[in-house]
Amino acid sequence: MKSSKSKFMILIGIIVAFVAIAVLGIGDSVKSVREMRYGIDIRGGVEAIFEADGLDRKPKSSELDSARTIIEARLDAKNISDREVTIDKEGGYIIVRFPWKSGEKQFNPEEAITELGEMAKLSFRDPDGNILIEGKNIISAEPGQDTSGIGAQYLVSLTFDTKGTTLFEKATGDLVGQNMGIYMDEDRISNPTVKTKISGGKAVIDNMASYKEAKELADKINAGALPFSLKTTNFSTISPTLGNQALHIMVMAGGVAFVIICLFMIFMYKLPGIIACLTLVLQMALQLLSVSVPQYTLTLTGIAGIILSLGMAVDTNIIISERIADEIKKGLTVRAAVRNGYKNAFSSVLDGNLTTAIVAIILMIFGSGSMLSFGYTLLMGMIFNLLVGVSVSKHLLIGILDFKKFNKEKYFARKKETKIRLFYESRKKFALLSGTLLLIGIIFCFVNGVKLDTQFTGGVVLTYTVDGEVNTNDVKNAVSTTTDRPVTVQISSDRQSNEKQIVITLAGNGGITPKEQNAITESLNTFDATLAQTYAVEPYIGAKALKNSGIAILLSVVFIIVYVWIRFSSIHGLAAGITGMVALLHDVLIVFFSFVVFKIPLNDAFVAVTLTIIGYSINDTIVLYDRIRENGKLRSKMSKITLVNESISQTLRRSINTSVTTGLCILIILIASYIFHITSITEFALPMFFGLISGCYSSVCIASIVWCIWELRKEKKVVVKSK
Repeated sequence: MKSSKSKFMILIGIIVAFVAIAVLGIGDSVKSVREMRYGIDIRGGVEAIFEADGLDRKPKSSELDSARTIIEARLDAKNISDREVTIDKEGGYIIVRFPWKSGEKQFNPEEAITELGEMAKLSFRDPDGNILIEGKNIISAEPGQDTSGIGAQYLVSLTFDTKGTTLFEKATGDLVGQNMGIYMDEDRISNPTVKTKISGGKAVIDNMASYKEAKELADKINAGALPFSLKTTNFSTISPTLGNQALHIMVMAGGVAFVIICLFMIFMYKLPGIIACLTLVLQMALQLLSVSVPQYTLTLTGIAGIILSLGMAVDTNIIISERIADEIKKGLTVRAAVRNGYKNAFSSVLDGNLTTAIVAIILMIFGSGSMLSFGYTLLMGMIFNLLVGVSVSKHLLIGILDFKKFNKEKYFARKKETKIRLFYESRKKFALLSGTLLLIGIIFCFVNGVKLDTQFTGGVVLTYTVDGEVNTNDVKNAVSTTTDRPVTVQISSDRQSNEKQIVITLAGNGGITPKEQNAITESLNTFDATLAQTYAVEPYIGAKALKNSGIAILLSVVFIIVYVWIRFSSIHGLAAGITGMVALLHDVLIVFFSFVVFKIPLNDAFVAVTLTIIGYSINDTIVLYDRIRENGKLRSKMSKITLVNESISQTLRRSINTSVTTGLCILIILIASYIFHITSITEFALPMFFGLISGCYSSVCIASIVWCIWELRKEKKVVVKSK
């Protein structure tokens, strides 16, 4: 007993310690949540326009795309997941936007650009200066060490592409015993000696003095993989796309939502609700530290990942609390009910979190930018949920029971008799409701059209110089009256000239006519704006990134089906997996139609909301499947219809409570964004709210019902064949 009490007090101390670390940090090594690196959408950042240097011709489209991919990879490697890299093929420019570092005080864009690394062209040369291999033929350079000999030998491992492999084999064969210089433009950065002819596309540069030296050389080689050297003389600061008050409003709304969730949990589940609040505080502290310590850029999609993680953390506590209430209802002692409750809840918690975590890993492997940010925050959330939401909360609750005052049934929720509702018998009503909603969405697609934002279509950028302060919402409203195209407005400051500029981006793969341009310019007369320049840009989400995102989502769907197939084999897992996907498709369409109905352009917010709802919905469905599996094992002769009706009825309160708590978070953020006129947050929260409702509805009224129909038809076919 003393051991449990001591463990309880130690855990309380750990929670306090981590909250303190999250708020205060520990020197420069562990940065607090106040020193996070926020994305462009939240804090603004730097815009730099790069052009080819030393090239006597216009860059090819393929070369610009290659340079763009390399720059994006560099930013991803530095955990800068919020960036906009696009190209102007006509002008031969590459436009890069990325956020400020945390703790930035000077806000000097020229200095900030150095974070992107060298923009020179890499080459390998013989002693006479002849170029043998170019940086574009190198796939990667990695620092490392060789421990096979006496002491550690630091080195850089090189990997070449097919062409580079052939060229490097010939070059090393010709230069055995001689030096091969490595140059960034005309500056030699290394001059290793060729010891032997090297084939196979792999090589090492050894005899490095330290790991730091090896890493610096590897970074320079990777940086030099550009198809040509780049230079920039045009750089400026840019304002947050969500508005300057967005972060403050979202933090305030999130705090209010968290308090309301805690009050709800305490009201519904009493003592387990209090323990849930303590574990939620610890989880949020750990999750925010997982972003601030490695300086992972926190973006809108990252926030979406945190919201989903919080929703699933609350869901874990609700599932456990409901299971404890079930055991108390059976007449067990409080301690036995707690132990059995955690034991019975674990399978559904594990399945829900594990599927979501692996989907997050897939998104991180194949995704980039916003998807990488979402995947990272979601993965961290799932890890902490399993460690804290289950293990820590269990030890806290068992520990507090050693205090006689709390080891009483009155401090726990007690379930009433579950009323079995006839969900299967209402299948036609559900089908009519879903069909009606989807039909309305299709009609609005024709009425409103589907608007794509710059991330998907590219567009036209118009830059105006202005004097004095300008409100971006006022500018957006003025421009929107002259065009049907989605409009994004940012404020940019040129440090050299001290000029303030309005940067207006019009989405769409078409250009802009003089008439349209004049109309926009006239709409800005009240702001005394003067047109400075106009140029076209490619989509911010490039073809390769879009392809990889599609692959990631497809693999996630396949994985979920296979996982459910294996884990739920007792209820014919393949059918469960496919019907779960039917429910997911329904939810994705509802989210899509929400954007269409409210005339919200499809952008990275659409990606964030869709991914969030997919994770939320599949978790909800898996919890229900877990109860169907459990009831099926306990009463194997039960009819499929009765099995589904009882399982849904038993988990209905949990589904509603989870949706209410998560929905409250989004609703409060939505109300705050509406009151303070933060349009971009409204356009994120509104579809999310409808998506959450759909996620709960589809799990209860679509996935399980369609599964039951599938199984009944299979049974009918078996009966027909036996005759």
